[in-house]
Amino acid sequence: MTPVRPGTPDDAAAYLDLRRQLVPWQVNTVEAVRHNWRSQLGAGQGALFAVDDDAGLVGLVRCGLNTWTSEPGAANVALVVRPDRRRQGVGSALLAAAEEHLASVGAHRVQGYAHGDPESLDWVRRRGYRTTAEVRYSGAVLADLPPRPTPPTGVTVAAFADLPPETVYVVDAEATQDEPSAVPLDSLGYDDWLRDAWQSPSLRHDLSVAVLVDGEPAACTFVDGDPDSGRVSSAATGTRRAYRGRGLAKLAKSVALHRARDAGFTVAYTGNDEVNRPMLAVNEWLGYRAVGAEWECVRTLPAG
Repeated sequence: MTPVRPGTPDDAAAYLDLRRQLVPWQVNTVEAVRHNWRSQLGAGQGALFAVDDDAGLVGLVRCGLNTWTSEPGAANVALVVRPDRRRQGVGSALLAAAEEHLASVGAHRVQGYAHGDPESLDWVRRRGYRTTAEVRYSGAVLADLPPRPTPPTGVTVAAFADLPPETVYVVDAEATQDEPSAVPLDSLGYDDWLRDAWQSPSLRHDLSVAVLVDGEPAACTFVDGDPDSGRVSSAATGTRRAYRGRGLAKLAKSVALHRARDAGFTVAYTGNDEVNRPMLAVNEWLGYRAVGAEWECVRTLPAG
């Protein structure tokens, strides 16, 4: 097998081409991939490792500490391997390199995601990972959207482009704490959020919206866009606890998708944990239909 080498930002385009083949419901851009890598390589003490052959990039793994949690030693790993080079030891070599690096920076629990097919799940389980939750990915044709709900009295909707980032952070930081996850997402600092979420090159500030109730930030939805493919993705939708049960997430997501359609985008994707029934109901009303699934996977690294 070709040796594992350190990855670099120059791998971003080839990585994204490979990822689009494997998970077409993941919307991203080359600039955003590089931005995310720089973020994890820096704040998360992360690393990239890659394998090549004569045809180009065979596989790549990204890993680093999770900076959104209070749990010491929590880490993330994301691995892709070209389909024609599977079952040849590439994934095993890349994962071993990532876990070795994570152990060197103090990681003790690693979290990642695997395709929902039996072969992929068997592969991660044989390497010590336990599957903890299923994530459903769905797609919607924007031409078929239902009409937008009418905002109740006192409720307004504003694009991120017209708001200070602090307004959106208040909503996202609180809603993120209740996101289903094997690792608690309870320590999202403003600077980390600004870098990782607000400043992501794929985030469309003109399409993403926040809902205000009597001027107070209550709900929001983030929209990532890839203009070259005409696709958008709902990166996150959330509501502050005191405002839940009023249909504000439904309003936010509907307005955002109508904005995306009017901007020339044609398809939207989203992902939700299977236990998040209220959000799944909103997505079904919007016309989303299942296109794939992944499983959250967690492994505790050996001590020492």
